[in-house]
Amino acid sequence: MQPELEEFLSTLFPDQLVELAGKKLFLRNRVPAGAKVFACYVYVSRGHSLRGVEGLLKELGIETSHVSIWKWLQQLSSRLWQKAFCRRRRRFLVVDETKIRAQKGWIYVFAAIDPENREMVNFLLTGERGLLDTLGFLRHCLRFCDDKPTLITDGGPWYRWPAQRLGLKHEVVRGGIRSYIERWFETLKDRLRAFDCYFPTQEFASIRNFIVVFCFWYNSCREHMSLDGPPIGGEGGFRRWLSALS
Repeated sequence: MQPELEEFLSTLFPDQLVELAGKKLFLRNRVPAGAKVFACYVYVSRGHSLRGVEGLLKELGIETSHVSIWKWLQQLSSRLWQKAFCRRRRRFLVVDETKIRAQKGWIYVFAAIDPENREMVNFLLTGERGLLDTLGFLRHCLRFCDDKPTLITDGGPWYRWPAQRLGLKHEVVRGGIRSYIERWFETLKDRLRAFDCYFPTQEFASIRNFIVVFCFWYNSCREHMSLDGPPIGGEGGFRRWLSALS
């Protein structure tokens, strides 16, 4: 008997599931690819724990484990990495950093957002908040900018020299336009609260893969009330998620 979930998805997205079946997104094929893609979407977008998604799949006729769901998410990151961020003209780049806990201790997450369309430009995981880390991060962000935007920060001293080195106009702002990056960090941490804001791993690659998938969802699938759609425009939701992987 076909699992309820696969039957439901086949009714709504027949063409995409046919295309998805021909892609080698996952290492094993015991569970249908459509069910795996749906499980990862629910996990990223709905704030469920891995065990919560495992229970949902079981109710829909899919037997799997929470460890398998985490592995599916890791495997999707390689496909979504190239689609998570877009290159375009940007007038401003709002940058900030926060700390999250992992098995090896605290790590920094640098992130940059375009305040004009709320689009995440890029991020960096690092063990330190040094000048060279900041320089590398900003240099990578500029790959997604057609020009040199004005850099907006909270005045952290680790931004001054990198901004000068890259020839960026640098403005220190308290509140105002910086609220967009602060809201993004709040959204990320809201998602991390499903596992107590703690990554039970010491592998940067595993954490980075999760945030790549999260950024793709945030830019392409999550509908922002003030924008009436996702930051990159068009139709968001699961249909966009499925189309990117098909």
